[in-house]
Amino acid sequence: MESDFAGLPISGVVLIADDDADFRRLLVRRATRMGLTVVEAQTGTQALEAVRTTSFDAVVVDVYMPGCSGVEVAQEARNIDPHVQAIVLTGSATLENAIQALRAGVYDYLTKPLESLDVFEMSLSRALELQRLLRENARLFAEVQRLAVTDPLTGLYNRHKLAEALDVEVERSRRYGRSLSMVMIDLDGLKRINDTLGHNVGDEVLQAAANAIRSEIRKVDLATRVGGDEFLLLLPEAELMDAAGVAGRIFERFSRATVHGARVSASAGVTQWRRGYASATEFVRAADQALYEAKREGGGHIAVVFPAPEGEEGETIEVWLPQTALT
Repeated sequence: MESDFAGLPISGVVLIADDDADFRRLLVRRATRMGLTVVEAQTGTQALEAVRTTSFDAVVVDVYMPGCSGVEVAQEARNIDPHVQAIVLTGSATLENAIQALRAGVYDYLTKPLESLDVFEMSLSRALELQRLLRENARLFAEVQRLAVTDPLTGLYNRHKLAEALDVEVERSRRYGRSLSMVMIDLDGLKRINDTLGHNVGDEVLQAAANAIRSEIRKVDLATRVGGDEFLLLLPEAELMDAAGVAGRIFERFSRATVHGARVSASAGVTQWRRGYASATEFVRAADQALYEAKREGGGHIAVVFPAPEGEEGETIEVWLPQTALT
C-alpha cells in the first residue's frame, strides 16, 4: 500500500507493544498489510529488550504496560537512534500524559479506542515518511561534509582538511612530545604528460598516484592533495626514518605503475616536527624546501631533513634515491 503522505511505497521495521492482545493483533495485522515488518511485545520489559536488540524505524507503544511505560520505551528507542519515530497509545488521555509523551519526543499521541484503524495507518505512514526524510537529510549532510574536505579527482583529503588536522597534530606533538612526520610529494613531468597525452591521461596519473599513496599509509595517517600535482602526507606517531620508508615504498609502487604508457615518477621531501619549528607553517616550509632539493637532482629522489646535533642550530638535507630510503 502507498503512503498518502508521500505517494511512495511504505517499508520499514516497526515495534508494536501493547498488553491488550486483541488490540495489539489488530494493529499488527494492519501494519503487516501496509507492507511493514512487525515485531510484537506484550510488556514494557519485552519492548525495552526489543529496542535494544533490533533496529526499528518506528515504535508503537501503549503508555501503561507491565515492566515499564511506553514513554520509557520510546525514550530508550530514541536514545539509541534519534531518527526513530514513536507513536504512543493510551486509554486515559490526560494533559499530563500528553505532555510527558511530547517531552519524550514522540511523533503522535493516539487515544484508545481508535476512531478507526485508518487513523492508526495514517499516523504510522506519516511517522515512517518523516523518519525516512530525516535519515536522508542526515545522509546528505554527511555527504556534503565529506565533499567539503575531499579532493573530487583523487578521493584524498584536500587543503581544508589538512589545515584543520595539521594544527591539531602539531599542538599534540608540541604538548605531549609525540612524534609527527610529514612527506611532501610532487609528481615529475605531469605537465609534459598533459601536453602530449592530454589532461584525461594526466588525471589518470594523479589517480594512480593517489592509489599508490593510499595503499602504503596507515588509517591514522592523513593523505591530502594540496595542489595540481602535489600531495602532502601527515604521519602521526611516525619517526623521521619511518616517514622516509613510507616515501620509499610509495615510490616503489610508482615505479611499477604506468598509465597509457606514461610512467609515474615523483620527488619527495620528508621532515619530522621538532621544537625548533616556531609554527606549523615552518614545519610545512621545511618539507617544501626538502622537496625543492629533491627536484634539483632531476626528480625521482627523496630529500630528508635532519636536525642539527644536540646543542647546535640549523638542519641539513640529504637527498637519496628511493632505494636508500627503504634501507
